Amino acid sequence: MPPKKSAANQALGHAIRATREERGLAQEALATRARIDRSYFGAIERGEFNVSLDTIAKIAAALGTRPSQLLGRARL
Repeated sequence: MPPKKSAANQALGHAIRATREERGLAQEALATRARIDRSYFGAIERGEFNVSLDTIAKIAAALGTRPSQLLGRARL
């Protein structure tokens, strides 16, 4: 059975995806920059995982933004 998607995880995933797309980055390119497995990164964007703060920080750095900006965009 697939993991249950929480509203918070889905909102964060959407915020990450929207920011990535605004910067014109492919999912694989951002995953490589953030040193995260591409399939895991895809699951993050779909809101399938409860992401650690360390992972949010790595993604934010790869996007050239702050974790607080991603969380704010997700309204968290």
